Amino acid sequence: YMIIDTHAHCYWDNIEPRIGEVVSNMVKNKVTKAVQIGCDIESSLKAIALAKLFPGIFYATVGHHPETAQHISDYSIIEFEKLILENRDCIVAIGETGFDHHYLTPWIESKQKMNQEKWWLLQWELAQKYNLPLVIHTRDARDATLEFMIRHNINRAVIHCYSEDPIFAQSLLNFSDEIYFAFGGILTYKKSELVQETAKILPLNRILLETDSPFLSPQAVRGTVNEPAHTRYIFDRLCEIRTESPKEIEDTIYQNSLRFYGIS
Repeated sequence: YMIIDTHAHCYWDNIEPRIGEVVSNMVKNKVTKAVQIGCDIESSLKAIALAKLFPGIFYATVGHHPETAQHISDYSIIEFEKLILENRDCIVAIGETGFDHHYLTPWIESKQKMNQEKWWLLQWELAQKYNLPLVIHTRDARDATLEFMIRHNINRAVIHCYSEDPIFAQSLLNFSDEIYFAFGGILTYKKSELVQETAKILPLNRILLETDSPFLSPQAVRGTVNEPAHTRYIFDRLCEIRTESPKEIEDTIYQNSLRFYGIS
């Protein structure tokens, strides 16, 4: 079968030194492409470098992760825009951006939340300017994420590493028909009933698969460094959850991935 890992960080130092092996493992497991996600300027540059090294296999995004963004009050998007202009051939989205309320510092929490909001909006404006979708990270910020997306009409995006319940997904389905939901290793964990329930009831044409490599290895390889080849374990789990045939699931999600990222 053919699978796309829609969200990976293969430039991380515990995976990048064996990148040749990572790519050959992808080939063995029919994982044909992996999108390398930027979290700040430095990692965005590394994502682009990987996409240049393996064209047609790796693609890149550029952006500030909310955990990075909360510490940055200089709201200049110029460097990211420059990266897009210079590397339009391999950049397929903006982000990951969004809200992460997990690591806020109590005495400056409101300032950090404001920084996350400002950076999310700047990245959304950039995405619209260059006709790119947005990769959204949400952690411990469920209601804030939903409210912010609807208020600012952030209507073309993927909720990466889905870890919420069916109600959150349904609210976004009602809001926009260009919101996608990417499932990773969490889908394979025994205690993730609400995530599995969401994967079961979502329209198949709105589902993507991802690893978030090198993090969140699927249950079958838990405790190891995650890599794009492991997308197949998430695919297998999805096939157990859904009623469609594996062939239909594979074909539909492959097309979803190409369509969302504008990859031909």
